[in-house]
Formats: sequence, C-alpha cells, structure tokens
Amino acid sequence: MKKWILLLSFIVLLFSVIVTNHYLKDIDDSLSWAKNLSVNDVQSIEMVISPSDRENHYKKFSPEEFGAIINIINASRGQKADAPAELGSTITLYITTKEGNVHTYQNLRNAYLVIDNGYFSADSSWLASSFKDFKGDALLPDGFTERVTGITTTYGLMKLGKNGKMLSPLFPLEGTYRQLAEETVFNHLIKSTLYPPQDIDSFDACYMLRVIYSSKNSNTAHDYYLFIMNGDAYMQSGKGGLNAKVDTELYNRIDTLLNSFN
Repeated sequence: MKKWILLLSFIVLLFSVIVTNHYLKDIDDSLSWAKNLSVNDVQSIEMVISPSDRENHYKKFSPEEFGAIINIINASRGQKADAPAELGSTITLYITTKEGNVHTYQNLRNAYLVIDNGYFSADSSWLASSFKDFKGDALLPDGFTERVTGITTTYGLMKLGKNGKMLSPLFPLEGTYRQLAEETVFNHLIKSTLYPPQDIDSFDACYMLRVIYSSKNSNTAHDYYLFIMNGDAYMQSGKGGLNAKVDTELYNRIDTLLNSFN
C-alpha cells in the first residue's frame, strides 16, 4: 500500500512539474521574443489606449517609428507574476509580423508588463518613462478587434419590464445602431468611479445590451444593463456586476430607438 501511495504521489508531482514547466516555457518564450524582435520582423505596429477619449483611442505607427518602439520592446524586463485581480489603465501595442502573427505588448497601469498574456512585475519608473510619449490620435478602426483577435462581435438590444420581462428585442444591430451600442459600452468602460450592483429585476423598465463574442465554433455572451436612477443613467455589467454612470444622451438615444419599434 505504501508503494502505491508513493507511486501516486510521484505521478502527481511529475504532472505538476510538467504543467509548470510548460507554463514557464510559454512565459520565457514571450520574453525571448520581445528581446530578439527586430525591425525586419515587423509588418505593422498599432496601439490602443484605455481609457481614453474615443478620438485618441488608437494610433497606427509609421515604419519610421518602428525602431524606437522595438528598442523599448528589446529592453523588456521583469519578474514572472500572476495576473492581478485589478486591471486598470492600459497601453497595448499590437505587433503584426511579416509572417502574419499578431503579438501584444502591454503596459498595465505602470505596474505590469504583459507580453502575449504573460505577466511580468516590472519597474514602474521604467514602464512610465518607456511609454510616456505614446499618445493616440484616432478612433478605433472598424473591425480592428476582429482583425487582431479573430473574435467577431454581435450586438443586440432589449427593453425589459418588471422582473426582467422582455418587451421589445432588437437583434442584431447594424450600421448606426451598432455604433450607438459600441459607444455606450465604451462610455461605460472608461469610467473610473464604480457603484454597487443594483437589482435589475426591481426596475419597472430598463434596457439590456447583449454582446456576443464569436470565435470559430464558440460563442460567449455578455449582458450590460442600462437604467435610470436618481435622474442619472447607469450601465451595469451583468446582473451582479458593478455599474457606472453613462452619458444620459446615449441612454435617451437607446430609449428612442427601441420605442420607435413598438
């Protein structure tokens, strides 16, 4: 019996070592890629800053700017770390290589360097000084997220009554309706002040904005809830998530849109 226990313990330990080594290898590969990247490897470099004004959310760098950016990437350093519980502000570079691969290189609130989902606890002064001149100058292009992630998004709107009763669905949203949905979610995401969740079913009327993320054969849905409270408009992430104020004008446009289909 003791031999079987020892054997089982050894197998569990070996499995743990293999999984850990595989994870660490992926992390090491990310850092190695960053340190060895050259201008000749790169097809394009794009950047997304969050939060930011919509007009300054994105930038596409010219080839003349690649060298300075790659010098920063080559200087990457930090200690391996777990993903933090709190995310926060980000500056994310999307580097597309001439082979067609897309790599991400991210400054997470001047505390973490994130390379292709590998987290490193980095020196905050180095992160701040390295990224201080990065500024967006454009709106996020249509289809950008789908292009760099391979994930497509579909939006839908529904008016809900008491106890979450569905009153008027509108799905899918296209054209200016989709733009309205995207702008409203973005307006919610850039807000830094968050409030406790509200009981959505207690409202006599509110709106649900559903976002469906599709990748290959899988679909994932996330719901946002829009409601008026004490004269202000709020958007809540899920029924149990936190909420933030959004522009009342956006709420009124959604209200007008759905009521026009009744």
